[in-house]
Amino acid sequence: MGVVYLARDIALDRFVALKVLPPELASRPASRERFLREARTAAQLSHPNIVPVFHADAIEAHVFFAMAFVDGENLAERVRARGALPVAEAVRLLREVAWALAYAHARGVVHRDIKPENILLDRTTARAMVTDLGIARDTTRADALTQTGHVLGSVHYMSPEQVAGDVLDGRSDLYSLGVVGFFLLSGRLPFEGDVASAVLVAHATRAAPALASVAPAVPRQVAAVIDACLAKDPAARPPTGEAMADQLGAALAAALHDETTRQHPHEPVLSEPQAAALWQRAAQLQADALRRLDTTAMGSAATGTPADGYRLQHVQAAAAEAGISQQFVALAMAELGAVGATDGDRGAQPPAPIGGWQERQATRMLGTSERSCAVMRRMPAAPARVLPALGQVLQQSPFGLTLNGTVGGHPLDGGVLVFDLPAAMNPTWYGTGMQLEVRSLQVTLRPTPGDAQATEVTMHADWRPGVRRNVNFSAWIAGVFGGCSGGLAGIVGFKTLAAMGALGIALPAVGVGGAVAAGCALLYRGSYRKAVRRTHEEMTRALDAVAGSLRSLDLFGAAVTPRAVPRIGDAPAAGVQDTG
Repeated sequence: MGVVYLARDIALDRFVALKVLPPELASRPASRERFLREARTAAQLSHPNIVPVFHADAIEAHVFFAMAFVDGENLAERVRARGALPVAEAVRLLREVAWALAYAHARGVVHRDIKPENILLDRTTARAMVTDLGIARDTTRADALTQTGHVLGSVHYMSPEQVAGDVLDGRSDLYSLGVVGFFLLSGRLPFEGDVASAVLVAHATRAAPALASVAPAVPRQVAAVIDACLAKDPAARPPTGEAMADQLGAALAAALHDETTRQHPHEPVLSEPQAAALWQRAAQLQADALRRLDTTAMGSAATGTPADGYRLQHVQAAAAEAGISQQFVALAMAELGAVGATDGDRGAQPPAPIGGWQERQATRMLGTSERSCAVMRRMPAAPARVLPALGQVLQQSPFGLTLNGTVGGHPLDGGVLVFDLPAAMNPTWYGTGMQLEVRSLQVTLRPTPGDAQATEVTMHADWRPGVRRNVNFSAWIAGVFGGCSGGLAGIVGFKTLAAMGALGIALPAVGVGGAVAAGCALLYRGSYRKAVRRTHEEMTRALDAVAGSLRSLDLFGAAVTPRAVPRIGDAPAAGVQDTG
């Protein structure tokens, strides 16, 4: 029906999406007038879940309209990249679309082309945004099926009355939205086939399979609403978009209540200190990120809760209510080990953080107040391409990381990848693992704002658990070497300065011991600060290797991962002849 361009509105200095009618249709007066009339109709709709139309016009042979640019992806891309969506997320998106359709239907506008490609996900707000509303071609006429490929791309979502050419009302859109829901929750369509006519006949004559038959994990209450939307008789479907949204909300609440009453054993329960530590760390991570951004100038409640703890979902909800970004809540969860705990270790406390005078003492002894670091690298590829490259490069030699799991959802949806460092000494992570005693790294992916084909990958390291040991080790080294030096000085003083008495022996001994202890403390302080710099360098090398793998993939069609350089004396690999 048109070609969409990303354009800039010069007068208002903003991006817009510009949809242009193809020349073969623009040359027909009836098509031009219908395109502009329906664009003007859509421009009268103002709803938070509808992409607004700003302007429609015809300039010579060019017929176009301008609408808001939504920085994000559509639902079809989301499912192709991640598979079927979690039930709660799918229900939220379906309800938002149903509300948008209810608003449009109340004003006499029927979409006629509801499909995942026409539902955009705003990257900033995560809202579902319906596009092309009121602009889709009139598909009630039989000749529309063969004139262009537009309808053929949407046959999988057409209602039976739309296939038959009957008069349409809003319930036709709800049938299409039911197909979208079936797709979101199962990853497949109710009727599939390569021949468009066969799919159309199936929509018109065959009962849709029950959602539970292809996605048994979907709660029965939610599946029942989707099944009702796919009824052949429009009277058997929800009467309005608002009714569908209400039914979905009630179904999800009932499903969550059933799940809560069963007290699912795998949901972690956090003690009060653990919950407080998670909130505090998430807020600190967000503050650190904002400080880095500033300095670098880079662009209903569950029942059955234990009396002595907080369910994880409540901790997350409280953090969101306090304005803490979900990304940093997930990072804090990954660092504190709050997710994935089993019944046996659920009560385990995270490493006790140091604070107050101990923190000030640690800063003096170690020469830095840094307790974590984050390295960000912009990758020249979309997140869906960067994710497999991360898994391949970081888990192979020389990095040798092991994926522990994900926290806070899928990595492409803001979740955190948690990689464990090698248990054995690995020179690639000498500063990170051996000196700072970091045991895991957290990696997040974020699409670059304004560029869907670029990704910001950030690697986080938290070395707070190793600070106390480094402080103690620094004090131990200073004490041992200072004491030994003082003892030697005392022995020498006893032999050479015996005539001066005990004071003449003690003063040199104490002076020498103190000087050696101070020197050892300074040496350890310098070594620790060097380890901090080395950690930044090691994390940067790892992300550079991922970027190099993506460049190799673009150039050669295959990813190239770095290999460990053999050391002198290593045995040759199998199949390699040592020619000497």
